[in-house]
Amino acid sequence: MHRLGVWILLGLVIMVSGKDCVWDKAKSFPDNPPLIFDSTGQLVLPVVEGDKTIVRVRKGTKLTIACPGSSVGTVKGELQSVQAKCIGNTRLLVKGRKYSLMRLGCTDAAKSSILSDLGSCAGGVGELEAIGFNVSASFFYQLIRVCFDPAAETTLYTDHVIHGAHLPAKDINPSRPSFKTSTGFFSVSMNNVYTKAAQLALMEVLLGSESLASTIINSGKQLYLARGHMSPDADFVTVAEQDATYYYINALPQWQAFNNGDWKQLEYATRALAESQQGDLRVYSGGFGVLQLADINNNSVDIYLGLVEEKKVVPVPAVTWKVVHDEKNNRAAAIVGVNNPHLTTTPVPLCSGSCDALGWIDFEATDLDDGYTYCCTVADLRAAVPYVPDLGDVDLLSTEGCGV
Repeated sequence: MHRLGVWILLGLVIMVSGKDCVWDKAKSFPDNPPLIFDSTGQLVLPVVEGDKTIVRVRKGTKLTIACPGSSVGTVKGELQSVQAKCIGNTRLLVKGRKYSLMRLGCTDAAKSSILSDLGSCAGGVGELEAIGFNVSASFFYQLIRVCFDPAAETTLYTDHVIHGAHLPAKDINPSRPSFKTSTGFFSVSMNNVYTKAAQLALMEVLLGSESLASTIINSGKQLYLARGHMSPDADFVTVAEQDATYYYINALPQWQAFNNGDWKQLEYATRALAESQQGDLRVYSGGFGVLQLADINNNSVDIYLGLVEEKKVVPVPAVTWKVVHDEKNNRAAAIVGVNNPHLTTTPVPLCSGSCDALGWIDFEATDLDDGYTYCCTVADLRAAVPYVPDLGDVDLLSTEGCGV
């Protein structure tokens, strides 16, 4: 009877496990994995279970298997996407035939694109764009929304979601793609204006002194303008999502000392908060103002990267900011970083508040060399920066009382 009981138990375990489609990322995923969407149009993301990273879908779930920019594996017709149904274990039903996910791998890596003309933003100053994946003729998956100012040729802010419960399962890819541009956004070569040689030449002209320019642009001290991700790659789970962040409309000129200093630490802290809460955080990131530097006569000069090509576009922002919104619990906070490592005195903040009150800003925020950083309520920041999203009446996003 004992042996029979064991066999009955094993049978029950097999029956229960057969209710889900479960794919081990290390063993059951193709080299070019497709994007998997559920019936609501949400991306199905991996999770960590024990010592494995898996993707789990309930039996009977209808899915879209997509390979934007290429085609789905062995399915006839070179289709960019197919409809599928989980039939248990590792099998999917596509067009009446059973497939393993391995056979539904993409013929090439999934490719992102930009969807434009989505309306206005920032009170009509900006135009809404979306970075994401063209799944089908009727479905574009929006990964990052961008409010872009076409007159100044700059991004006012981006908007994306960090899925904290899935961050432990994210892909780690040491290689990074080059930044991509797209027609209709910039009238200057973004690859050119970001070069250190071009920046040095620009500062010599603007500041009127070769020696002064060489102190302003000094790569050995991280004093040069870098492509500062607004929605960073590490906030996303899959390689396809991470690679999609590399568009110039998702970047603003940040001094590398700041980009690799407080801004980087702020990104770490935001992800740590999402992961500790095992929930979603919506993050808005943008810039404001135009950086001014003193020339040889101590006159303040506006800095635009576009002046490399004699066009007053692509302003270097005076500050970059983040608004972190816990939509589920109606809590939010605003964090502002001063984009100027050349400061010698504490700058006047746009809004008042304490980062200590948040409880999750765990880095030294007041170091001038790393980009002086301060915190405030979203309403206070919006009073200074009109295009900061209006979140209405929200509580402060602090760790107090939230189990972190």
